[in-house]
Amino acid sequence: MVKSLVGKVIRVEMKGEESELVGKLESVDDYMNIHISNAVEYRNGEKIRNLGNLVLRGNNIILIQPYE
Repeated sequence: MVKSLVGKVIRVEMKGEESELVGKLESVDDYMNIHISNAVEYRNGEKIRNLGNLVLRGNNIILIQPYE
């Protein structure tokens, strides 16, 4: 399922975080580790900062969904 989102913009929620991350999914592996480019952090719908390229560890991810 997540591999079908490669190349698309996604929204990610992480454990223990109030903010969400939005960026283009570049790759995902069998452990659900993901690489996101052009990542931006949002809190309560408000942009907090640009983060650029990120690699997120799969066991810290709560939710991955397409961003509209």
